[in-house]
Amino acid sequence: MTAIAIGIIVTSDRAAAGHYEDRGGPAIEAYLANILATDWRPVKRLVPDERASIEQALIALADREKCPLILTTGGTGPAP
Repeated sequence: MTAIAIGIIVTSDRAAAGHYEDRGGPAIEAYLANILATDWRPVKRLVPDERASIEQALIALADREKCPLILTTGGTGPAP
């Protein structure tokens, strides 16, 4: 059986720029590992909180990686 690809997108300007460590993505991955019985694998993206970057990540995970589930987190502060 092939592991199901689950997309995890974290949107954060500062984490994507390397100003601090992302904790949201690893927290989602740990939670899924704890609750899922099905064989799965994370497909992660850390992108700036910009519409174009988010769109590209969603398209890549859905169309190229074939993720049937994509979870997103981030964008915790106001931005233009």
